[in-house]
Amino acid sequence: MEKTIFFLVRLPKISITIFFLCCVLAAIIYPGSQKEIIGYKSNIYSFTHNFLSELGSLKTNTDEKNPLIIQEDNTPSMILFNGSLILIGITLMLFYIHFKKVFTLIEDSRKAKLFANISMPIGLLAGFFYAGVGFVPHDLHFPTHGFFANYAFLTLFFLCILHSITVYNSNFISNNYVIGYVSFCILLFIYLRIIFFGPQIGPGKIYSEEDLMLQVISQKSIVITFMAAFLHQVYGFNKIIKIKKLNKIDE
Repeated sequence: MEKTIFFLVRLPKISITIFFLCCVLAAIIYPGSQKEIIGYKSNIYSFTHNFLSELGSLKTNTDEKNPLIIQEDNTPSMILFNGSLILIGITLMLFYIHFKKVFTLIEDSRKAKLFANISMPIGLLAGFFYAGVGFVPHDLHFPTHGFFANYAFLTLFFLCILHSITVYNSNFISNNYVIGYVSFCILLFIYLRIIFFGPQIGPGKIYSEEDLMLQVISQKSIVITFMAAFLHQVYGFNKIIKIKKLNKIDE
């Protein structure tokens, strides 16, 4: 029971806190960037003009072809962002390994156990993709980085649906947690349409400032929303496990 509590409750709280703080610190020390195609230049990190992945790049401005644009070393930010993102990926994998166990521990319905079991391999895959984003900086190999990033969110979408169905079929977990995650699923679906069918940003692509801002702001919005939705689920599991532990003590 204690091991399950750690991986379902404590580790997610720790990992999300570390990720958030590392992102903030990485953004503070980021050297700045330049995007010649839209006439943009800044010596600080921009919430509206820089992707999160730029925090994890080895150097700044590596997408720029103009030799006069300086590529500055970004090692400190890269270590903070990529390291914390890999931690998130590992945490997601460990969470869904124990996700299926909790429904057995609380002696939940057969359907809840079934969908929890189905969720587990999808959770492992999503965690692997997120860790992959951290292991392959976008300026190391952009196609691989883009593959990991896009399919991390796509896999997360299917994972959220399975997670929601699991909780919906639970005899013990409130459907309020289903509503929260389904709401996130809807937002994630909108974001997936933006990244797969919206304006494409990257080396050799032609885009406007509005195109860039749409992709950048939507990315940050979905990441922040995911952290909040995930912590909401963690709170629900913590609550039900505590109740079950108290019931066992009373017995």
